[in-house]
Amino acid sequence: MTGTVFIITFTTRPEAASDFRAMLDNVKRDLPAVAGCRGVSILRANDDPAVFTLVEQWDSEQAHKAHIDQLTGSGGWDAIAACLLEPPSGHYASQL
Repeated sequence: MTGTVFIITFTTRPEAASDFRAMLDNVKRDLPAVAGCRGVSILRANDDPAVFTLVEQWDSEQAHKAHIDQLTGSGGWDAIAACLLEPPSGHYASQL
């Protein structure tokens, strides 16, 4: 399999966790339709309901970065950031 995986973990403010979870329902539905996205898995930490991890499959890092540029340009990232306790932690990975 070619392509890349982007793994990102979000820690929300406790009072924003349910709103963030609702946003993730839209991500689960809409992200696979974005050019270059092959799919997304959304996980919630068993020991902390305010911690969410997305595992996104992309054709390339460039395809993912183009999506992020669009998200930040449209203001969509602002809605995400408003729910967060701290900046998200993310990295690219490749399947072995």
